[in-house]
Formats: sequence, C-alpha cells, structure tokens
Amino acid sequence: MRTPTVCKEYLDNLLEYLAGQGVTSRQLQSVLRLNPEAHLSEQGRVPLRLFEMTLDAGSCLLNDPCLGAHAGTHCSRSPWGMVNYLGMSAPDTRGAVDAMQRFSRLLIDHGDMLLSEINSATACLSWQQPPRQQASRHVVEFFFANWYRVNKPMLDRGATRREVHFAHDADGREEQMQALFEAPVYFDKKANAVHFGRELLDQPSRYPHPGIHKSLEQAALIELSNLQFEDRLIKEVRDCIVNQLSEGVPRLEDISAQLGIAPRTLQRRLNNTDTSYKSLVDEARKERSLGLIARSELGLLDISAELGFSDQSAFQKAFKRWYGQAPGRYRMMLQVG
Repeated sequence: MRTPTVCKEYLDNLLEYLAGQGVTSRQLQSVLRLNPEAHLSEQGRVPLRLFEMTLDAGSCLLNDPCLGAHAGTHCSRSPWGMVNYLGMSAPDTRGAVDAMQRFSRLLIDHGDMLLSEINSATACLSWQQPPRQQASRHVVEFFFANWYRVNKPMLDRGATRREVHFAHDADGREEQMQALFEAPVYFDKKANAVHFGRELLDQPSRYPHPGIHKSLEQAALIELSNLQFEDRLIKEVRDCIVNQLSEGVPRLEDISAQLGIAPRTLQRRLNNTDTSYKSLVDEARKERSLGLIARSELGLLDISAELGFSDQSAFQKAFKRWYGQAPGRYRMMLQVG
C-alpha cells in the first residue's frame, strides 16, 4: 500500500504559518525530533503522518486547539495550483467541483472527495477516508479551512447558504471555528463535508475556456498517474514474484532486472511505501497458497515447493500464521463446504 502523502506546498505553508506565530525551526524540531523538510520524496511529497505530527507539534507549542483551521485559513492558494485553474476554466461550477473531486489527491493523497446532491435545495462535498485510516482532527480542519478559503469567492457569489460539518467532536471550540469559517460549523456529524445551496452548481465559472480546461485536465491526469506509480510498481513486483516462486524465491535483483529498474532504484521506490520486498514475497505466497490448497490433487509437499519454501514444515508454519489453522485442516473445511 502506498504511504499517504501531502503536497510540499502544504508543508511549506504550515511551516511559514508556524514561523509567523513565533515558532522557530529549533523548537519545532526539538518536539518532532526530526526536520520535516528533510523527508521530501523525489516527487516533492511528504508523508501524511509527518504532516499530522507537525500540526500536532505546532498545536502544542502554540497552545492552539484550532491550529489546523488557523493554518489552513492562512494557507495560500498555491497548493491548489492546477486544480484551481481547472475550476476557473470549467464551463460551470459543477465542472469546477468535479475537478476537486477527481484531483484532490494531488493535495492530500488519502481518500476521495465526493459530491452528493442531497435534495433539490442542498448539495455537499465530503471527504471520504478509509475507515481504519482516518486523518487527524488537525489535518481535516486544515484541509477544509484551506478549501473553504480558496473557494469562498465562488460560494459567496453563487450559494445562498453553506454549512461546514465535521465528524469529530467540538471540544468546546464551536465559536472559534464559526468565526474562522464565517459560516455555521457543526460537529459529531456523519462525515466531514461542506454543505451548500444546490443552485451553486448551475452557476457559470469565472473564465470558461474549453481548450485550456482540456489541456489542464490532461496535465492533471498525468500528475495523478505519476502519484499512483508506487501502486502499480507494487503490483508488478508481486506478480513477478508469484510467477517465479516455483523456481524458488527470486532475489530483488532478479525482479529489478525483469522490470528494467536498477536494484537501488527499486529498493528506494519500495522504501517510499508501507511495504518491503520481504513482505511482498510473503503476500505473494499467501495469495497463491489459497488457489493451490483448493487443488486436491496437489500434496502439501508439492504446494510448499510451488511457493518456494525449502521444506513442507516451513510452509505449514507460514500458512497457520496467515490463516490461523494448518493447511490440511483448511483443505478439509473446503472439501466439507
């Protein structure tokens, strides 16, 4: 799985805000025990977890429970870059919101924005995140405060009403948050979302231009594809491992040669993810084992050889770790079922 990341501009803006509030680099690094700027990837991204940690550290140093919203409100428009211009050149506001849905991962590569038309009067743009990987409160408030600031002119121009919903609790910050957003803010809701008048979607955009919009869309698709490169790489590495397991576990050097990537480059790419070559071998064996165990004509010794294990006992031990029971018992359950 790819490590969730945020764009460099978000980190730059956050550090600039903290510096403006009197937080020195030395103070910040003493709390974090690292320099966040030293963890930029080759693609100019920083891990989402590091961004969360920086927000948490800033909140503690400034004793500011609304640090995420404060920093997001003061964040510039620059992180939205291409997405912002896509919205401006779209034929209408619906096209602008669609661009936010499709390309929000260029800002925070975690979850997806979703437009919902609740009824004839109300629409909402929500941030759908993986249930077990929810971003911290500060990250959510930073993202929504920045989105709201960037798009407030559009909302002021075309929406008769708007509300900001957060899934987390208020913790006594209702008045502060409403003052920051200049709109009603509600907590303990089902989703993190901005609700607005549906009529906004039918408003013309500021500078509609089909040609420019199409060119920007193609450029954004390329950026998104580059961002998702690690996902494709992991799949390709896993597929190569599966195809070679019957001949023994392939070395990383063998896989890199097959993919046409230098071993050091492949290792560096894998280091940018939440996985390792060893865990990919384990995942490939686990994935292939179920298909093999379902083939009753194959003995456990044959299966262990197909998976590249040195002996049957090593396979049995691994299978029990994967599925909680011995492969023979698992096969019996399949036959009974």
